[in-house]
Formats: sequence, structure tokens, C-alpha cells
Amino acid sequence: MAEIEEKHGIPEAKPDFWRGVSPLTYADRVTEPLLIQHGTADDTCPLAWSREVSATFEEAGKDIELRTVAGEGPTFGSRWAAEMDVTEAFFARHLR
Repeated sequence: MAEIEEKHGIPEAKPDFWRGVSPLTYADRVTEPLLIQHGTADDTCPLAWSREVSATFEEAGKDIELRTVAGEGPTFGSRWAAEMDVTEAFFARHLR
């Protein structure tokens, strides 16, 4: 986060930049179902962010599914294959 803030500034100082890169800004434009998979031990992206995105998209009437993967980090470690099965099933339901 420090590297990103050094390059782009903090949200309070550069609100236009941060609003422009936030998925929350574009929730009204989403037309397809969305799957978010988030490891509860992810130390690079707070789970609260995924929960906020999910709630915002739900409030906008969008089809969104948030899956939390207990104890896993951002790459799902030992659960990688199982989570890719979840992704494939999601695609099968929505892309065929």
C-alpha cells in the first residue's frame, strides 16, 4: 500500500484518482454476474474491501457472489484447485 500511496497519493489528497480506480464508482455499469473469492488470511487486500464492494453492488441490484476462503491468503494456497473448481462452476452457470 505504501508504494501505491507514494506513487498516487492518499485518498484524502487525491480523491479524483482514487474514485476513478474504485470499482464502487462503476457499480451501476455492471451487466454481468460477478464472483469475488477472498481468503480470510489475505494480507495484501483487506477482506473489508471485498465486503464493501459486494454490499455496494448488491445495493445497486447487481448479481454478485462473495466467497470467503477460511485461512487462505491471496493465492488460496492448498485450496487453489478447489477454488478454481468454484470459478469454473460459476462460469458454467453464467457463460453458457
